[in-house]
Amino acid sequence: MEQQGLVRGKAFDQWPAWEGQGLPLRENCDLRNPRQAFLWMFTGMPGVVGAPLMLGTEYWEMQSWRMWILGARPSAKPTLKYQPPKNAVADRWTAQGEWVSMETPDLPQSSWTDVVAQLPQSDRAELKQVVLEKMGFEDVPELSAPAGHLQVSELASRLDVDGGQVVELLGNLGLDVDPDAYVGREIADRLVAHLGL
Repeated sequence: MEQQGLVRGKAFDQWPAWEGQGLPLRENCDLRNPRQAFLWMFTGMPGVVGAPLMLGTEYWEMQSWRMWILGARPSAKPTLKYQPPKNAVADRWTAQGEWVSMETPDLPQSSWTDVVAQLPQSDRAELKQVVLEKMGFEDVPELSAPAGHLQVSELASRLDVDGGQVVELLGNLGLDVDPDAYVGREIADRLVAHLGL
C-alpha cells in the first residue's frame, strides 16, 4: 500500500476510511479527507459495464490519496452526478448506474421495506426465517406488542379461531397482514363485531 507523503502530518492510514453505505458518491464522501476527496469520482468509470467499482473501495481510496499528495484538489462544482439504478439497492459490485447531468431528476429508490412488502406472504415468512437463522437472531426474545396493538396470532388465540381465518378476515377489511403482524385494538374490535362475538 502506497503511503508515501504526509498530509497535515498524517499518513494515509491515519485518515478515516470511507464507511458509507452503498456506493461512494459526492454526498457521502468527506471532500477534506484525502482518502475520500476523489473517491466518488471512480464510481461508474467510463467503459466499465456491470460493477460500478472494478476493485475494492480501499484501492480507490489510495488513488484519491495519491491524487491529493500530487497536488489535486476538488475545486469546481461537478456538472454530472451519479444516478444509481432504480430497481436495485446500489452496491459496489452489481448495481450499474450512470452519470447524468445535474438537472436530471433523481429516480425514486426502493427501500428494503418496499421490496419486502411486494413479496407474497409465504416468501416474507421464508425471508424472516433466513434472517433469523443465518444472521444470528434466532435467540432474540420476541418484542412486546406496541401500545394499543395485538399480534394477529394472539388475536386468533383469544378468539379461539384459526390464525389463517383471522388473516383472511383482516384481508376482507382491507389489511394485508400475516400472523406475526400487529393490529390496533380498534381493528381487533371491528373483527370481533364482524364475527358476532
